Amino acid sequence: MSTVSHIAHETREINVKEQVTIKNKKGKELTFSLVDTPGIATKIDYEDFLKKGLSKVESKKRAKEATKGVIESIKWLDNMDFVVVVLDATKDPYSQVNITIIGNLQARNIPVLIAANKVDLKKGNMDAIKAAFPQYEIVGISAKYGKNVESFYEQLFRLTR
Repeated sequence: MSTVSHIAHETREINVKEQVTIKNKKGKELTFSLVDTPGIATKIDYEDFLKKGLSKVESKKRAKEATKGVIESIKWLDNMDFVVVVLDATKDPYSQVNITIIGNLQARNIPVLIAANKVDLKKGNMDAIKAAFPQYEIVGISAKYGKNVESFYEQLFRLTR
C-alpha cells in the first residue's frame, strides 16, 4: 500500500485499507482490514539518510518521522488479530530487528505468518528463515512477480480459522 524506494523508512505512517477481500482458486474468501505499518527498527540514525543523498534537514526530518512511525507500529500490535511479517529472504534473518518484532508478537500471543520475500532471487534463502523461526508457518513469495501468492493466501486462511 505504501511507496517503496531504495531508502529505508519510506513508510513512516500507519496506512489502513478497510474491507480487503482475497479469494483463492477454490472460491473461498477472506475479508479483513489491512494495516501497513512502518518497519519496526531498533536504530534510526539520520546519518544513514545522509548517505543515501538526502539533505541534512531532510535526513533529520525523516529520522524523526521514522522513529515516531516505529512507536506507532508497536502500539498498533495490540489491535491485531494476526500479523504477516515480511522478511527479505536475501538477508540474514537473525537480525536484532527481526528478533524484536517476533518477540513482541510472541509476547502478545498474536498469530504470525512469515512471508519470505524475494525467493525468486539466487540469494533468497528460505532455509535460513525456517531455521531462525521454526515455530511459525513460512511461505516464500516474490512480491515483485506475484510468485506463490496462492500458497500465501492458503496460509492466511489457515491462520484465521
